[in-house]
Amino acid sequence: MKQFKQILKKAIMSGVYVTLVVTVYLMTLDATGNKLIGGILFSFALLMIVGRGYYLYTGKIGYFLPYEKGNAKIIGTTLLGNILGILITSSLILLAGQDHLTVFALEQVNLKFEGVKLYETFILAFFCGVFMFTAVDGYNNIDDKIIRVLVVMFSVVIFLLIGFEHSIANMVYLAFAKKFSFKYLITLIVMLLGNAAGAITLNFLHLKPKNK
Repeated sequence: MKQFKQILKKAIMSGVYVTLVVTVYLMTLDATGNKLIGGILFSFALLMIVGRGYYLYTGKIGYFLPYEKGNAKIIGTTLLGNILGILITSSLILLAGQDHLTVFALEQVNLKFEGVKLYETFILAFFCGVFMFTAVDGYNNIDDKIIRVLVVMFSVVIFLLIGFEHSIANMVYLAFAKKFSFKYLITLIVMLLGNAAGAITLNFLHLKPKNK
């Protein structure tokens, strides 16, 4: 029980940092229209998460398989904590009078949740999962400190520039937009599954040479 309380706390912190950088990303995008600048700033969250050992769904799900006892509980606790961190932080930011973020977030919600086929969403989420696992696994296994930081930064910038779907970041858009529906829930589940499939697939590709 103590272990999972610690995981929950670390997952909440991830949700907090993701919400904060999405806030900066939205404001940067509105002010400059430049995704590159927004992406560089966005990478701050993932650097903090991997550096501090926090738990983020899109980073941890790649290690779900090969399955070991307790993996499902770890992932479930991580996802719960991420959501709690998002809800707490986004509510406080909106309470502080940053209502303009709702307008910015609505643009992203319409782009990502409206008029997009589910198989398209899954593919975009799949490749986001690939880049997120690249970032997290690279940070954990590359010895050169500069290279592993660059791997994290470029992974984030690339998935944002291309428009791949990050399920947790998209939850922040929904929270700021104050807009939700059953249709959005289904789309969000597809994003979660796509992120998982991409991260797990890359992990297996990394493991295969080691098993020979």
